[in-house]
Amino acid sequence: MPDDVDTAVVTEFEAESWPLDAAAESLAQVIEGFQHGDTRPLVIGDGDQPVLVVLAIADLADFRARINELLGNPVDAGWLRYYLRSSFDLSSERLVELLGVDTDHGLSSLASQVSVEQAAVLLPDHLRRTEAGGNPLMLIGDGMMATAALIAFPAFSVLLAMEGGGKDDDSCAHDEEEKPTTPLEVLAERLGPVSTQIVAQINAGREPGLPRYDLHFEDDLVEHLKDLEQRAQKAPNGGAHDELSNLLHSFDQMRSGRLADQEPEEAPYVEASDLPASLEDLRENFRHGADDPYLIGIEGTPLAGLISYDLYVELQQVSVDLDGHDGAPVLPLPKPQWESGPELLPFDVAVEVCGAVCEDISGGEGSMLFIADEAGEPELVLAPLAWLWAYVDHLDLETPEA
Repeated sequence: MPDDVDTAVVTEFEAESWPLDAAAESLAQVIEGFQHGDTRPLVIGDGDQPVLVVLAIADLADFRARINELLGNPVDAGWLRYYLRSSFDLSSERLVELLGVDTDHGLSSLASQVSVEQAAVLLPDHLRRTEAGGNPLMLIGDGMMATAALIAFPAFSVLLAMEGGGKDDDSCAHDEEEKPTTPLEVLAERLGPVSTQIVAQINAGREPGLPRYDLHFEDDLVEHLKDLEQRAQKAPNGGAHDELSNLLHSFDQMRSGRLADQEPEEAPYVEASDLPASLEDLRENFRHGADDPYLIGIEGTPLAGLISYDLYVELQQVSVDLDGHDGAPVLPLPKPQWESGPELLPFDVAVEVCGAVCEDISGGEGSMLFIADEAGEPELVLAPLAWLWAYVDHLDLETPEA
């Protein structure tokens, strides 16, 4: 158990950790309590150790949003990586996986939503999967919108620790009245020669006239920077050097008053009922270089993703390499690439059937739509969002552009 976790709070939850059978029997009552405003989570144990947690979907959404916000800022992302590694022996990538967050692509993890009765039956499988190192993430609810979520206890421990005294404000902020501040050059000198050289290069390339506010650096962030400095000295071309450089560049943006103006981009959303009328415009956006997926859903809930065929081919190869995923099969290719694959449809036909495909996906079916260009070559793919999400984290995003 991480030392940073509020011991009294965790002990209380451990004391109330329910055996698997009792948790399954009481699951419906707990979730009904969520619907009436009772937000106390249900902790499920195996022997003396908590393994799973059922919590209100609103609490998961809030926690996801908080992690998403931290990861969206290079400074806070660095703090989070250090905090998780030092306090929980957990990577930020693993936490993202456990919570179903994806900041790089704007996809929302639907995981697998099941009814309350189905969730009670599936609990033993999810407990075994978690103990084997898998991800038990599951959304629970009898309607269109989930009421509760099942997550692994390590992710819940992070939530407890952050609520009980973790990071509540920016690790690095311009605040002369309440916190001591430091020039970026002074910080670099304290860190070491690699940081000093990077800041010197930053200063050499700065636009004339930009302000240089002093910044406040939290102690744990400085410790993380020192660790990166030491690792960068040992491996000048390694990942630690790149992370250190990225952080120092982001500090330069902050002291210039620029970083606060950057807003994270969200993947565009289209209602399924509007998709037939919008499909031609969306196709043109892809043809003009749009890379991000379009989220397609019903009543604001994303259910499917519309992506370019080029991106789909990359995801399909990942699915082949992994031989499928807990939440998705090996992705098919259209005919004639796969003899048993889905048909490749002309654009005008795709417009007519795309709404029906979305309805099938909303009903839990694995419907897909491959859309051809004027030459009969595959151009766009409409697929269940959960399937795309299952493989997106495994893409190689570090390949340099040609």
